[in-house]
Amino acid sequence: MQEITRPPSLSDIATEKLRIAIMNGEFKLGEALSEKKLADRLNISKTPIRHALAQMRVEGLVEVFPQKGSFVFTLSGMDLVRFSEHRVILETAALELAFERNLDALVSRLKGIWEKMLQAKKSSSIQKYLEMDIEFHRCFFQFADNSYLAESYSLIEAKISAIRTHLGRDVIQTDKSLEEHHEMVIALEKGDLDKCISVLEFHIGRYHRTYSEDVMDISNPADALSN
Repeated sequence: MQEITRPPSLSDIATEKLRIAIMNGEFKLGEALSEKKLADRLNISKTPIRHALAQMRVEGLVEVFPQKGSFVFTLSGMDLVRFSEHRVILETAALELAFERNLDALVSRLKGIWEKMLQAKKSSSIQKYLEMDIEFHRCFFQFADNSYLAESYSLIEAKISAIRTHLGRDVIQTDKSLEEHHEMVIALEKGDLDKCISVLEFHIGRYHRTYSEDVMDISNPADALSN
């Protein structure tokens, strides 16, 4: 007997659409989220919107302040440092396992993704570039063969994507990002794991190096540093 697949609820649909909108920068870091406007936008009632906002709060994408409402998350400069540290730990662990267990497949996949990143950059398709950037880092976990590690990363991937979108539309940032991804591919082709990890750590560190640690809110463009 074939299992019956339950169709997604309105809450599930609203959650996915809100998640993607935050990841893609349709809603900016720190932006207020009105239940009524979201409900009107999706042509649904406010109840599934409330459920969606609650789930986004669990995922760290939405912050709720009493008497003020719901807002897209933002971070201080120090928060960004700590978040980058967390990301380095996870991605380095996954990269080491992928290197040990599936190096050839990993290199082949990363090369293909980097080539797509290059084409997206040449055609000024920034959204496509950012999507390929997500795929590049996700590969570490796909080839690590460790579902627990992959699950841990999935909990912060949407937040990484939102921050990447916030920073990645700057031409200088994407130029440097493209170069660093290429350096990682070359290092892995040569079997130089230490070099790849070194580039990865520097690459992820670009997030918090863009801001001073004493910046209170990275959503303020005036607080960004040249990097």
